[in-house]
Amino acid sequence: MTIAQQEPQASSHRFIPLTEGKAKAWVDSLPLADPGETTRRVFHGLIDLNRRALPPQTRLAISELLRPAIDVSLENLQRHLVARAFPLTSKSQKIFELTQSLMLEFAGSWQLAALDMLTKQEGNKKSLQTAVYRAMDYLGRVLLLTYSVYIRTRETLWHDIHHLYLLAVEHGLDHLPTRDAAPGAPTIEARFIQINLLALAKPYSLRQGEVGRLMQYIARHTSQVTITRDADEVVGKYVHAAILNSDEPAVLMPSSDLPHSPTVRVLNLNALVSSMDAHIHKLEDQGIPAMILHEGLSRNLAKRVIFHLTAVRNRSFNRFPKKEKIGMVTRMVDVLAVIRELQKADTAADTEEEDMLFNVFMSADYASEDEVRQAVIASAADEQGARIQSWSIMNASVGGYGLCWEGKEESGARVGEIVALRDLTKDGSAWMIGVVKWLEFMPGKGLCCGVELLSTKAMVLKVLQVTNRTLRQSLPVEGLMLPSIEGARPDPALVLPAYMFQMGDEIRLEFAEREEKVRLVLLDECLGAFAFFRFTTLAEKPVAEDDDDFTSLWQSL
Repeated sequence: MTIAQQEPQASSHRFIPLTEGKAKAWVDSLPLADPGETTRRVFHGLIDLNRRALPPQTRLAISELLRPAIDVSLENLQRHLVARAFPLTSKSQKIFELTQSLMLEFAGSWQLAALDMLTKQEGNKKSLQTAVYRAMDYLGRVLLLTYSVYIRTRETLWHDIHHLYLLAVEHGLDHLPTRDAAPGAPTIEARFIQINLLALAKPYSLRQGEVGRLMQYIARHTSQVTITRDADEVVGKYVHAAILNSDEPAVLMPSSDLPHSPTVRVLNLNALVSSMDAHIHKLEDQGIPAMILHEGLSRNLAKRVIFHLTAVRNRSFNRFPKKEKIGMVTRMVDVLAVIRELQKADTAADTEEEDMLFNVFMSADYASEDEVRQAVIASAADEQGARIQSWSIMNASVGGYGLCWEGKEESGARVGEIVALRDLTKDGSAWMIGVVKWLEFMPGKGLCCGVELLSTKAMVLKVLQVTNRTLRQSLPVEGLMLPSIEGARPDPALVLPAYMFQMGDEIRLEFAEREEKVRLVLLDECLGAFAFFRFTTLAEKPVAEDDDDFTSLWQSL
């Protein structure tokens, strides 16, 4: 074959024919065994197709022919974005951008078909409904994609979703069943509900991989959510509402702030929340561990989702903008390493001082803490292999920090992970303990995160034994003891490995070269990807006196 013959063949692969019959032959010729080449042809062909003038019915038919091949390409691309570190590497970022662009171009093809049907008065109601549904469906997939990799959504995306829904309502399409619909969403209204439910669950605060699992759960329970335009039906102080002339998803807002407008829709989540609550109680009654998936949702995730759907978050502390740096250590093993290094300064303490240190942690009185620790901190990274990163502080409050990672390499930050923070501008400052509450990558700014402060002090401890039951895991294991914080956390707490211990466990632990027995009395399952326990100390049982039967009487005489 000559070069002149090869060029027309390459050109025919690049552009999708503009008739339904030839387009079908073009789709049938795609090399599905070569995902890269298939994706390249589909992507470039779709871009060209969206810039060509076509009858809306022809565009609709060609888009329907392309759908299986595009879904195969999207599935292949998204495999490359599973279990990634953040921010994404340069290659992963390009894969994300390609995946998002392919979804947006395909959604655009359906939008063009719908717009042409309306402006040219062509096509029937069923065709218009199909075009609107497909466009909304693929825009919803864009949202799911961006949430799963903690990237900020594109501007106008929610505006387009709301516009499509209003268009469906205006033409009486919102309740019509659609062929080959998304799971759990047979109608345009159901798909609109699904997309908004995902946003209401605060996806940037979910842990890696949970957005996809939550979407599967939502798909099975979409029918439990209803939507109405009548604000007068609202019962309660707060309401989930979507403002359809905005570029924002549905939010939980005070009923008194709800505008009386035809572009307002109210979502009733009562049945869904009740179902999730029953799901939690069922798992608890069956003794199923908090992290085990049941119907696609673990007890731990269900509790956090209910919190996001129902909790009204008013800022407890004022935030103040800052332009400083702070050192952050991620991963439990590295957090333990840097805290352990600090404790080496106390190895010469005598027994009396150790008793005082225990009392300090129990009472949150820090007056006796030794501040001579700078040299130990400086050597922590080299001696223990801990990775100390410098983050920029965006804002700070008594309750935590808003941080930004401006580097291109992976940060190590994960939602729900425990971290250690240290002010790099102050000599001798101690490590503070926090938990990453949310992540969001903002183009042009970097990877941003919110860290809730758990304690300004910490000690490494060892759990030596569980005295009231047998564990399958081997001991000892290490954790942290956190003192109480006045005005924030009234009780001291233990940070232990997740899913290993349970409420009621009586454990023997070692810290500051002494041993104590404590009982784990309360577990916060929603705080992070670790076990956060309240505890009480257990006193040694006194030896009973058996010389007579009046032992308890003597001191009262």
